[in-house]
Amino acid sequence: MRLQEVAAAMHRGLTMPEDEKLRRHQALYKTVTTHTSHTWAAMLAKKLLERLGSSNMARQTPFMPKGELERHYMKAQKRLFLFDYDGTLTPIVKVPSAAVPSKDTLLALETLAADPQNIVYIISGRDQAFLEQHLGHIKNLGMSAEHGGFIREPGEAGWSNFTESLDMSWMTEVLEIFKYYTERTTGSHIEVKKSSITWHYRSADPEWG
Repeated sequence: MRLQEVAAAMHRGLTMPEDEKLRRHQALYKTVTTHTSHTWAAMLAKKLLERLGSSNMARQTPFMPKGELERHYMKAQKRLFLFDYDGTLTPIVKVPSAAVPSKDTLLALETLAADPQNIVYIISGRDQAFLEQHLGHIKNLGMSAEHGGFIREPGEAGWSNFTESLDMSWMTEVLEIFKYYTERTTGSHIEVKKSSITWHYRSADPEWG
């Protein structure tokens, strides 16, 4: 901004009518008092990421030719498959409960899990009930719920709880923090699980993330 523009802006502010000054002050005051330092930091980080993205800084996973993939697959005596759920087996959706695997996806998982040379796991932040509901019928499919907090081994019916010996008292404090931000972010909501708490803001105003 040139010096003349700065001077003009200062003059406009000093000579502004009182009612306009009051209106602008009230708007600015509301913005400052309803946004915490975390909000300002998040907005700054978002702008920086947008600028980096516009500079083509993203890196994509290298493409592997189908023929080469098939050759390695057929040659291997043992194969390990680790699949993420959201964004991999199902598309990212605004309503988490609407992320349901397609028939083709289920068929592919069933085919892979049925091969004794394959070990197939679903690794997800979803809870046990959700994974059981949509994938529990697939035989020999291993599942990791709540980011590894609960594991169901391939071929097993029960789950191993890796959080039972941990102090989970932190959840009460974190829940209060999430409630604070939920009240100030329209469209967001909280999902409380056995070993974690998720703050969903995908349906919130784009300005807030």
